[in-house]
Amino acid sequence: MKVAITGISSRLAEGIVPLFEADAEITEILGIDIKESETSYSKVKFVKKDIRDEALVEDLKGYDVLIHLAFIVEPPLPKDYFSINVDGSKNVFNSAVKARIRKIIHASSIAAYGTFPDNPIPILEDHPLKLMKPSFYYNETKFLVEKILDQIEKDNPDIVVTRFRPCVILFGTYGFITETKVISVAPKSASQYIWVDDLAQAFYLATKKNAPGAFNIAGDNPLNDIEIAEKLGKKLVKVNWHIAKFFVGITYKLRMQKKLSSGWLRAARYPIVVDCSKAKNTLGWSPKFDTLEAIVKNLDVQK
Repeated sequence: MKVAITGISSRLAEGIVPLFEADAEITEILGIDIKESETSYSKVKFVKKDIRDEALVEDLKGYDVLIHLAFIVEPPLPKDYFSINVDGSKNVFNSAVKARIRKIIHASSIAAYGTFPDNPIPILEDHPLKLMKPSFYYNETKFLVEKILDQIEKDNPDIVVTRFRPCVILFGTYGFITETKVISVAPKSASQYIWVDDLAQAFYLATKKNAPGAFNIAGDNPLNDIEIAEKLGKKLVKVNWHIAKFFVGITYKLRMQKKLSSGWLRAARYPIVVDCSKAKNTLGWSPKFDTLEAIVKNLDVQK
């Protein structure tokens, strides 16, 4: 089996590639990115390329599985982030079809559901995807890419299309918890977190099996910030959501800070808690870390 991965230099790919490297059935890994990975593996063939490049189809010929990870997540965003995330993903999928790849595995997000006060708890995979208003780039681009995949599935029923919708992914950089505090704009809003290597395991399992459809991927045992602070023995610092949204929006617009846009605060206001039974039953997937354990792991890595 030969596997192609876009976004090979991402932290998520760093968790996936070792699993492929250790699997004798996977003979070659094509790594596509505009930045070369800092790690090296014997099976990886690296190609430096923008995912919007129409010549991508030539690189994908001869491969069996495509894993699409390339996506811009965090600010500061380049002016063409929409083109990269949406048009780039469309080009990747169309190139895979033309290259006769038989399986596409896409990294979507629970953000595609949108955050709304009437979201059910938990959310199942058949819950409709919705656009947030006013628009939030992360929800919007994840939503639109899934709509592109809908059409790919419709036009190519012989291709297995798997889409993962993970919760917030932790890998040592998420900063709402300091050494002594848990900072919260929505303390009663439950959330889930997944350690990056647990998510990587899901991609590995989907590569080895034919599992079409959408799969929620999240840590077990959701917690709100009040519970997180209590379990970690840290002080809970409550910040008024409206004030925080105004302040973050202004400072981001003026580039006084470049790490947080107001859209992320809007996304945190209401819970998105998902049910992962489908992934567990169909793929045999199970996270090593639940929500609290993923947070603790993340804090350990940050030290």
